[in-house]
Amino acid sequence: MIDSRPADRLALGFPVYSADSHVIEPPDLWSSRIERRFADRAPRVVRSEDTELWVVGDNVRMAVVGIQAQAGRRYETGPDREKITKRGFYRDFGVFDPDRYVHDLDVDGVAGALLFPSNAHQAYRCVAGDLLAAIARTYNDWVIEFCGAHPDRLKAVAMLDVGDVAAATTELERTVAAGVAGALIPILPLPGRRYDQRAYDRLWRAAEELGVPLLMHVGGNQAVLGREPTIDLVRHATKDLHVQASLATMILSGVFTRHPRLRVGAVEFGASWSVYLMQQLDRVYAGPVRSRSLPPGEQPSDQFRRNVFLSFQEDRAAMLWRHVIGVPNLLWGNDYPHAESTFPRSIEILRRDLEGVSTKDARRIAGENAVEMFGFPGIAARHGRELS
Repeated sequence: MIDSRPADRLALGFPVYSADSHVIEPPDLWSSRIERRFADRAPRVVRSEDTELWVVGDNVRMAVVGIQAQAGRRYETGPDREKITKRGFYRDFGVFDPDRYVHDLDVDGVAGALLFPSNAHQAYRCVAGDLLAAIARTYNDWVIEFCGAHPDRLKAVAMLDVGDVAAATTELERTVAAGVAGALIPILPLPGRRYDQRAYDRLWRAAEELGVPLLMHVGGNQAVLGREPTIDLVRHATKDLHVQASLATMILSGVFTRHPRLRVGAVEFGASWSVYLMQQLDRVYAGPVRSRSLPPGEQPSDQFRRNVFLSFQEDRAAMLWRHVIGVPNLLWGNDYPHAESTFPRSIEILRRDLEGVSTKDARRIAGENAVEMFGFPGIAARHGRELS
């Protein structure tokens, strides 16, 4: 049974902010809101034997409802423990209500959260073109409204269809003007495309000028277009391989040389893998590469630490390697309300991961980096206390 009493938000000595939380899209989101010409192909919920599924287009399976809103189930024991990955119906959920959401943040001891989709970004691997763009626009309008109910505590992430870079840039500008704190792009774009291609420079330039970070989140990958959303695509042990490929491509091709103020985040991949990636990028760049895309005297690891940030949930190794990764580049997230979330024990788990970390570094990693990156109202600076 989950304890519903609010936790002490300053239990660690400072406020905690989640840079990776999720909304649960209501079952009528697209059926009630999408442009009429897409209505017959829009995402919709269908009933299965022991759960509900999101399908899109010609009955393409997009996502499973059951595991998306079972926060706290990982800590339960007994005969229902096995249901964590397969059972669940919308009638059992209440987390698409913003008031309930901030109540649960209080229960978890979290001051504010950056909100990603739970199902919408799965459309990256299901559809492309005008339908994907319409799915994204519809989701964006809804999540902006959702966060608008508690703007100091909930920050929205927009979803972009980068298949049409000009349209993606327009949508980025529109949603930033409406208040989003970041924008989601696929981990890898459509087959045959890569983020080193100059066509994407228009989007990189816009994000840089707007001062808004671009984000790659587990589960949102156009490189797997048409594949079933098996759990292995989301949580297997090598889930960070595709995001490593994209980040390496952007660094070595000079994207961050041309756009030095662009920030890109890898979300829900953990962070400790970045130590080895930076080492290998420096090694490769020191070898007989064809071109020198970085300024003289600069290493790929320098650009990684300047332009890339990482969100982790439980990653003790990253805390031990924090000065190699860069303390300003590490952000924590509770993954609420998903089944693997740290809710309602986030403070307890953070305390474990931050053992031996200085108060200054712990404050940044558990909250201040997110406050600065996503525009929370700076509660950390007003109410922070030192760890005892």
